[in-house]
Amino acid sequence: MSISLLIRVLTVQDAESFQELRLHGLKSSPESFGSSYEDEIGREAADIEQMLAARPNAVFGAFAGAELVGTAGFVTTAKVKQKHKGLLWGVFVHSNWRGHHLGRQLTLAVIDHARNHVDTLHATVMAANLPARALYLSLGFTVFGFEKDALRINGQSYDDELLRLDLR
Repeated sequence: MSISLLIRVLTVQDAESFQELRLHGLKSSPESFGSSYEDEIGREAADIEQMLAARPNAVFGAFAGAELVGTAGFVTTAKVKQKHKGLLWGVFVHSNWRGHHLGRQLTLAVIDHARNHVDTLHATVMAANLPARALYLSLGFTVFGFEKDALRINGQSYDDELLRLDLR
């Protein structure tokens, strides 16, 4: 039996599935996120629904049948001087679904969406996360900065690379 894979924008009806997958990601790959499981475990459902409903921001989901197995988000700011920039955030694919190019498809969905709203898309990647780094660079992102000791998890330091993609 073949399972169909679908990428689409999440809606408020996806809030519970989104939070479940996000918490799983924060627990299983804490170094991949700026946020932590402890920061997000207590988030109210209404806050998550509001975040998923906000436009032009968007969270894209990868679905295997009815199951949410990956996410990638886009956010911009209301600040007038920074409206030309957006941020790719929260790219995560459940380990059971890696190898299906879902991270690439999700990132491309964010890039396509961002083109309609901003001139530049920023992202942050853990410098040691070579697969994610290679993906972003293959899609045209360039490194514009490096943050040593960007995250510290259980006493272990992680460095980040700051990336940008010119969408003009």
